[in-house]
Amino acid sequence: MDSKNALVIEDDDDIRRLLEVVLEQSGYTVDSVATGKLGFERFDEVERTLITVDLGLPDIDGLELLRQIRPRTVATIAVISARATQRDSDASVEAGADAFLTKPFKPREIREFLQAMDTE
Repeated sequence: MDSKNALVIEDDDDIRRLLEVVLEQSGYTVDSVATGKLGFERFDEVERTLITVDLGLPDIDGLELLRQIRPRTVATIAVISARATQRDSDASVEAGADAFLTKPFKPREIREFLQAMDTE
């Protein structure tokens, strides 16, 4: 796939907008939603390169959302969550995440993650 297409599933408006800006500056076309239900409905509308998922969504547990979408996509899935324990990280990877990033984060950390992803 030549184009980079991301879906951001994040209920916090400020964090969602920040992710949109950082991803767009990194060359991604970005679609973003505030709920897990919308994320599930839209994750496969187009071929995604990257999907970010917050664990603390208002309508569905982020881990459950991961379990539902992982078998249906080859996109890189990154959990970006305020839950910062090793247990949360391990559970996210077990549910299908390729990466686990913690909030608060600096835009530079997201850019570094994207650069590492591009070199794989």
